[in-house]
Amino acid sequence: MNAKIYNTMIYELADGIIAGQNDLIDEVIKMLNHLIVVDTLWLKRFAIHPANYTALESVLSLPTQENLEQIVSTHIQELAEFRQYLDKIICEWAHAISRIDLDHQLCYKNTQGVITNHKFFSLIMYFFNYQTFIREKILALLLQADIDVGATELVVPMPSGINI
Repeated sequence: MNAKIYNTMIYELADGIIAGQNDLIDEVIKMLNHLIVVDTLWLKRFAIHPANYTALESVLSLPTQENLEQIVSTHIQELAEFRQYLDKIICEWAHAISRIDLDHQLCYKNTQGVITNHKFFSLIMYFFNYQTFIREKILALLLQADIDVGATELVVPMPSGINI
């Protein structure tokens, strides 16, 4: 399942939560917003990498949210459109990363204002693992609303003989 189909599914399912489940709706909206805020924050950090990724240029003009629980929007359609925008940027950026970029120590300020640095590879892994974690929390909320989310595993066929 590709990212676009997966994201469309999440937003369509979230939009399908029936009335009377306001707590679940509110929690799904919070989680969708949180993921957008966190992704934007990380993409802005990644944009300062000396590789100067052109795919990340537009992210720099986005507002920086200091609060990770900031609500960007309460409308599923707006959140879905923003998510598609970010995912397009993420895909373009991911294709531009070279092996040598991964060894760079990226220095940035965290949300508490502490300046820190980590290997770029580790930060990228954290970024995608955190996305997976939050998306699974959203899917769990949808399951609580008795919405069948279907299969969620992302299986990538690997040619035999390839060591991973």
